[in-house]
Amino acid sequence: MATDDFRTSVTIKKADASISVNSGVLFMGSCFAENIGNIMAANRFPVLINPHGVLYNPFSIATSLKQILANTPINENELFFLNDLWHSFMHHGRFSQPEAAETGRLINEATNRAHQFIQKCRFIVITLGTAMVYEHKEIGRIVANCHKFPSQTFNRYRLNIDEITTELKESIISLRWLNPKINIILSVSPIRHLKDGANGNQLSKSTLLLAVDRLTALFENVSYFPAYEIMMDELRDYRFYDAGMTHPSDTAIKYIWKRFSETYLTNDARSFALEAEKIAKARHHRPSNVNTPAYRDFLFKALEATNSLSQRYPEALLENDKEWFQTQLNLLS
Repeated sequence: MATDDFRTSVTIKKADASISVNSGVLFMGSCFAENIGNIMAANRFPVLINPHGVLYNPFSIATSLKQILANTPINENELFFLNDLWHSFMHHGRFSQPEAAETGRLINEATNRAHQFIQKCRFIVITLGTAMVYEHKEIGRIVANCHKFPSQTFNRYRLNIDEITTELKESIISLRWLNPKINIILSVSPIRHLKDGANGNQLSKSTLLLAVDRLTALFENVSYFPAYEIMMDELRDYRFYDAGMTHPSDTAIKYIWKRFSETYLTNDARSFALEAEKIAKARHHRPSNVNTPAYRDFLFKALEATNSLSQRYPEALLENDKEWFQTQLNLLS
């Protein structure tokens, strides 16, 4: 480390398999999976993010993958009624509805959409949040979402390394069977879970890290991205956390995304992302007066740039942008 460099830097080897614009990436796991996935989505890459909602522990991620890979529909008898809504213990509250049939329909549609996507995508990014799980005492099953049930409803404990490795190993084998070309990127979320204190958080993260290390040694085309280490070593300052002091700030997320893109994206994909970002910013531009030749010219140039980018990258998700710019121009005609 140079004398004028006041931090340590995490060395990351360029990935053997790189993400191109047409790769397709499925993100699953903790909130941090959504943070990175949302950046790629905003940059118009074809991605699918947490089809069953945010999942924190390895067991729930593996269970969700099993349902997606087999395209297994949920039955209404697997749902429960609480606070005027029908819920699933294995799915996010965004699926909860006043009618059981509607809850089941939304879950099954999401599962089918993910099943179709996972067969053709080239990458899946799995971000593990915690080794701690909640097991429902009555049904004897680890749940993905407690849906505000009283804490005494569950047994809470930490999975061990063997349990995590076994669950995710089976998931990886099943993934490869359905899609032999898929590359798997594992990461551990830098978000701190402090319910058990700082020591409990470290024990949980360490358990996840040791399990991931086993998995990357067992399989080819399974790599590890050190999001957790970047946060802990490169960004070890509270200015890189949000107001709650447990989640990375927007600045930290953007920095970790930069390191991710340098590691996994092709040079062409990174160039595309910069162009797509300009188009996204153009859509959010709000002039003081829309009824001016200057704003019309701005929209026309943005539409031209979007059409050009779409022609060069037909697989990119730019149709909504083209329609939006054209609609705005039509309104000014």
